[in-house]
Amino acid sequence: MDKLLQHLQRVGVHYIKSNRVIMLEILENKLHLASEIDVLINELLDKLQSSRLKKVRFECPKILLDSLNCTRAKMEVIGERVIYKRSLTTPLNVSIPDFEVWSFSENNSILLLSEVMGTSFIDAEKFLAGMKTELPTQVNEMFTVYMVNNEAVGVVFPHIEPNTDNEGRIFWIGMHPNFLGTGLGKNLHSIGLYRLKNEFKAMSYLGMTQVDNIPMRNIMVSNECIQNKNTVISLQYSIFT
Repeated sequence: MDKLLQHLQRVGVHYIKSNRVIMLEILENKLHLASEIDVLINELLDKLQSSRLKKVRFECPKILLDSLNCTRAKMEVIGERVIYKRSLTTPLNVSIPDFEVWSFSENNSILLLSEVMGTSFIDAEKFLAGMKTELPTQVNEMFTVYMVNNEAVGVVFPHIEPNTDNEGRIFWIGMHPNFLGTGLGKNLHSIGLYRLKNEFKAMSYLGMTQVDNIPMRNIMVSNECIQNKNTVISLQYSIFT
């Protein structure tokens, strides 16, 4: 399986593998490689049956997906996302609010994340464990908390995407329910961009969100991110046991 993933990497399909999930991504319309990519993904899905992994997620432009016949037949479309980009080689031109970097493994961090996500303590703990598996060398620096009057109002997880040219991304971002609709989301996103540029040394930022997530799209535009003309289709293949 690792050889297949490395082959996919060579033809432009980026991957991250955790204990149970493989995430595949290609954001370019490499139509001349569509047939090879389709064969490789089909082989990967077949191998999933005999592995501990239970799920493959894949994102690619619609125009490329139209040429991936086997992939399209086997995988389920679960959404569509829009891409925003921004260079981080220029000044951000915003004042950065107060923030703190918390340990991802301490109970107060997990409890805060469970409140922000609106989920259980156990599910928040599992989310962070998955983040550690996917980004083991960065996870200790990612848990960033937006503070207002000594109160935690939001969480953002900046990181450098592996196997890229210092491309910054945000693993997850969310406001505490008590502060939704207050207009503070732009500040939370700005903190993520600030840390990517100044602490993670990212050269660029790439953000993706669901096409119907208008608030997040507006936040990225307000922080000078530029929308790509092409969206990406999200697909999933699961083995249920």
